[in-house]
Amino acid sequence: MHDEPEKKKKGLKLTRKSTRKIIGKWRKLSSEDINTLSMTSESIDIDDISTFPKQVLGLSLADSVLADPSLDGIPLPSFFRYSLDFVEENGLATEGIYRVAPPKSRLDELERRANCGEKLVFADPHDAAGLIKRFLRQIPESVVPPEFDSIAESCSCGLATTSQLTPKLGCTCGAARQMRDELNKLTVERKTLFVYVFLHAQHVMGQEKENKMGLQALGLLLQTVLEMSRKMVCFSAHAIRPCDGIAVPGACYLVDEDTRIIK
Repeated sequence: MHDEPEKKKKGLKLTRKSTRKIIGKWRKLSSEDINTLSMTSESIDIDDISTFPKQVLGLSLADSVLADPSLDGIPLPSFFRYSLDFVEENGLATEGIYRVAPPKSRLDELERRANCGEKLVFADPHDAAGLIKRFLRQIPESVVPPEFDSIAESCSCGLATTSQLTPKLGCTCGAARQMRDELNKLTVERKTLFVYVFLHAQHVMGQEKENKMGLQALGLLLQTVLEMSRKMVCFSAHAIRPCDGIAVPGACYLVDEDTRIIK
């Protein structure tokens, strides 16, 4: 088993040598690991069983992270990050990703496994995408408050009204700066989920020619599962990006300027 990565204490740091390491650095214990633990561990008090995760989906973000924490300390449920990893590695070019739904019975089984902390086995990227959507739909609180819509609407740079992802389009009017300030007031779980979802969405939209999921198609889905206005989704899809060496002069990014994303 590999040593766990050292946890960072200076806020959200998104770094990667490949896409999978932004969203990931995650893995479940293998069956050998579990057998080894069971052989070496002493008896477990019956009261300790109540501490095992029995539900992850449908809880508040903070509670879902406590129930299924990531091994590297990123404040997102580990099953959610594993699902994102799977789509990043296997499904970005899959036609209809996030639009084609797997059978309900299959999703029910995946949800049960996620809630019980069992190993997830995806038949294809649509399984992972379906579980991601189900998790987002069941979050009881809004990922970002409805008041954020007014910030997106105030942008005069076109980020909230464009119908296609335009990587070089930046915000110079101050709306993105205001959004970043408001995001920093949210809980770390809500801010982290918001950033991860839109970074992942950018990767999906970046392969629109193959997957047929551009800003219009994927944006409509994000409006539904995250309960955001169309302008908020369009604005976030453009504003939430790191300083990756192709910075727009004068633009203000929602991800800290010292964050590096290596594609």
